[in-house]
Amino acid sequence: MEQAKPRLIVVDDDQSFGTMISEVLRDKGYDCAFFSDPKRALEEVAAEPFAVAVLDLQMPGLDGLELARQIRAASPDTQVLILTGHADLESAIEGMHHGIFDYLSKQSMRLSKLEHSVQEAVGKWRLARENRDLVRRLTEANRLQEGLLQVGASMAGEAHVDRVLERLISSARDLCGAAVARAVLFERSHGGALIIEFSAGEGSEAIRGARLQPGEGIAALVAETGETLRAESARGHPRYSLRSDDLSTDRPGFLCAPLRHGGVLGAVMLAGPRDAAFSDEARDALSLIARQAGVSIDNALHHERAVNFFTHASNLLVSILDRFDIFEPGHSQAVAALASMVTRRMGMSDAERRTVHFAALLHDIGKLALDPAVLKGEGSFTPEMALEMRRHVTLGVEILRPFSLWEGILPIIHAHHERWDGQGYPAGLAGEDIPLGARIVSVVESFDAMTRRKPYGRTRTPEEGLAEVEACAGTQFDPRIVRMFLAEYRRHGDPLQG
Repeated sequence: MEQAKPRLIVVDDDQSFGTMISEVLRDKGYDCAFFSDPKRALEEVAAEPFAVAVLDLQMPGLDGLELARQIRAASPDTQVLILTGHADLESAIEGMHHGIFDYLSKQSMRLSKLEHSVQEAVGKWRLARENRDLVRRLTEANRLQEGLLQVGASMAGEAHVDRVLERLISSARDLCGAAVARAVLFERSHGGALIIEFSAGEGSEAIRGARLQPGEGIAALVAETGETLRAESARGHPRYSLRSDDLSTDRPGFLCAPLRHGGVLGAVMLAGPRDAAFSDEARDALSLIARQAGVSIDNALHHERAVNFFTHASNLLVSILDRFDIFEPGHSQAVAALASMVTRRMGMSDAERRTVHFAALLHDIGKLALDPAVLKGEGSFTPEMALEMRRHVTLGVEILRPFSLWEGILPIIHAHHERWDGQGYPAGLAGEDIPLGARIVSVVESFDAMTRRKPYGRTRTPEEGLAEVEACAGTQFDPRIVRMFLAEYRRHGDPLQG
């Protein structure tokens, strides 16, 4: 692309001299304007900055030094040359203090000297512009770098695909200065079409489930090629599809970056840049965000599949246990529901609540390895059978240990029969040495056991069960958890009955 001519301005109250200087500079290839009125010259500089200003020192109303000061205030990069018919050292020194690039005498000035001085001034102007642009780009790069680090950290810690996509579009829109944003993930059909499986952002609900045929859609093109695309508008692109690429903004400018990692296939789109167009920095930033998002989405998909497997496997094990433990069917689900009620009251994180929930659901799974006669209640419940029953906490850990998915719940299962006063089993732990999840399961498991019909012991009413739990606070149970459980149960009742 051809570089534009540097713009120069000459200001001199001597019409003939100023015209002559202007014509000489035009002949040398400069775009040069001449003004005999300093005020008119200032208006012109304010409207559009100049590379170099060649000013007469002595002018009526506004001398050259004051005019130079005002020009530099309006256009800091403009380089100023002072011309005067009355050269003196004092004026030259004062001019240098005003940021004057050079000081030339009209009486002794050769045109070659003027040309050389203007050429050097233009070089300094270009350097100043480049430095200013470099500082701007570095500042923007630092902002983007900091933003990218924050975005990467926030997405990496998210375990749900929908939430990763929401964080992605919010961060991309803010970081790249866009009016609207959308992200889509595709699932490939057997016939080769791409189906929008997940979407977030502008118009996401309306396009979810849309089927794009081969060759249709900018988002599909970018997802398949892995190349970021920048355009003035999406509608003008030959691959534009109303079903995937339409973003409601009147401002021109469109960016689309691929979401790809492992089995992830999708794209993130931005439209309506804050500035006149999306910059190279914005394009590169979106590409990096999309790359980070692809990894986070892939991780989230693996996590969701693992959680689904975890849930199905847990429910399968509990259903088998219910068939063996004929006197306590439904006990595991009830304990899990009561535990979730307490963890909600305690304000635990989603991940912590999930761990406690599954530990509560599987707390008795070790009973599957016990003598079936113990579970089926054949004959009277002897002391030997009671000792055998105690083994279920250790056996539960042994059953689940080979599966890394259950690693976090093992300490809770192992310790759910420990007591606050240290008189429990299997390790005799006391107080806060007992895992928090185990202390929660201990309270709710005991309550459900007391209030559930069984062949041994008396079945208590819910109020009797609550009173018994309260009476054992500080001995068998953690007093704080007891208070929270009582408050929640009395307020909401049995969660499986509500």
